[in-house]
Amino acid sequence: MNEKKAKKLFKKYVNNECSQEERDLMERFLESYQGERSSASDFRFDSEAKEEVWQKITNKTKAPQSKKNNFNGFILKYAAIFIGLVGLAIVFNYLLKDGSEKGHLIIEDNAIVLKTGDNRERKIIVGGGESITDADGNIVASQSNDQMVYHGKATTELVYNEIIIPKGKTFELKLSDGTLVHLNADTSLKYPVSFIKGEDRKVFLKGEAYFEVAKDPEHKFTVVAKDVDVQVLGTHFNVSCYTGEETYAVLAEGSVAISDKRAGHVSDSLSILKPGQKAAMQEDALVISEVEINDYLNWRNGDLTFNNEPFEDIVKKIERRYGVRIENGYTELESIRFRGAFKNETIEDLLDTFKESAEFDYEITNNQIRIKKPA
Repeated sequence: MNEKKAKKLFKKYVNNECSQEERDLMERFLESYQGERSSASDFRFDSEAKEEVWQKITNKTKAPQSKKNNFNGFILKYAAIFIGLVGLAIVFNYLLKDGSEKGHLIIEDNAIVLKTGDNRERKIIVGGGESITDADGNIVASQSNDQMVYHGKATTELVYNEIIIPKGKTFELKLSDGTLVHLNADTSLKYPVSFIKGEDRKVFLKGEAYFEVAKDPEHKFTVVAKDVDVQVLGTHFNVSCYTGEETYAVLAEGSVAISDKRAGHVSDSLSILKPGQKAAMQEDALVISEVEINDYLNWRNGDLTFNNEPFEDIVKKIERRYGVRIENGYTELESIRFRGAFKNETIEDLLDTFKESAEFDYEITNNQIRIKKPA
């Protein structure tokens, strides 16, 4: 039984909504987690069974806990193994929690918005298949599932479109020159419908995107981001420039030139990145360092990776990934650093993993999550 099916059946099972076939399947699955003294037929979620479920979880996930006031560099020991046990953990949560302890999380379905050069706005449905037209009704792009492809045509005038990706969603855009752009949540990109022959290619980014730039030695490609320009001819790289967060570029292959545009830092000199390097905008300089690039690129697969990052920054990533709002009432956590990797866990799964490692409580109201000091 895969993870999603297990989750669905667990919820139906505890609410008495299973068909007989589903109940048989569920009990066979639960039986595999029980000792010899319990059978599937007599498993009724009594106090003894609850304790056994808990023991099964803790026996497979328990790791020596660090002292409460020594969290720096804390590794989220549950993250890797939580995927396999998430269905069982849901049973435990349903069995032991008071119905009023946690609210139901309602994720807002904010739409992807496309703003065209003639000041029109339209909603883009992920999974749909639509055509995008210009002011004269000519088709300039077509959508298939979670990607929009611009066809391009000869032009002498730049016309810009802008696509806005809300929190909780990602999207792909193929520009008219063949450049593929992976757009992260809470991101906008302004770009020409068609590039002009003989002129440099230029796009404007707010948020985070991974670029696979089509090679064209005659037309330089520039990403204009907050306080920085990233210039290339053809390469793969990631740029992040969220408001209030560190601006950086990470190079996967090829080479890029970084220019610092901040007041007092502007000069004719360029910093050249090599594959596996990161250029970050620090307070008084552009700092280049060697990094594990997958930590910065895994978001394209829907993953969340935290590599010795403070909880304050992690909260922002969680908000973007899941489209939720988080209020941290346990401010002592903000500077504590964590390592961990998550794939397709629900927001509750992720929070429960942090809860086990960092020892905090949380409550959910609609799509608002409040983190609290442990009682």
